[in-house]
Amino acid sequence: MFRAEVNCHPGDGYVAVRVAGDVDTGTRAELAAALDRAVGADALTMVVDLSGVRFFAAAGVHCVELAVGAVEARGGAAHLVCPRPGAAWRVVSLLGLHQQWQVHQDVAGAVSGVVAGHLAHQLIPRQRPALQQPRTG
Repeated sequence: MFRAEVNCHPGDGYVAVRVAGDVDTGTRAELAAALDRAVGADALTMVVDLSGVRFFAAAGVHCVELAVGAVEARGGAAHLVCPRPGAAWRVVSLLGLHQQWQVHQDVAGAVSGVVAGHLAHQLIPRQRPALQQPRTG
């Protein structure tokens, strides 16, 4: 049985999506809807927990990839939980996505990454590029 739950943690600055069961073309729409809700939440960071996934097909990878891209496009960060060994880890590592995504062994590691990123964001404000002065000459 497939399940995707979205939980907001506003005080901690993140939204979490917990996924369990088989992720394939038959469950793609449910996964995409859950990830869309998470991306639409007013949180800078998203944690996607794939530790309960038993089968992870390309349809699921595509959904996660779109959600990660959407979060990063608005200046946020996504953290994925893919324990080794596990169905999600097998696919993520075979595709080399663990080199592009922030992947953690467990939820505690992902949340630690969120908290560290949240603190860094507060302590080190983003620098705006300097405006270039028009050249006269």
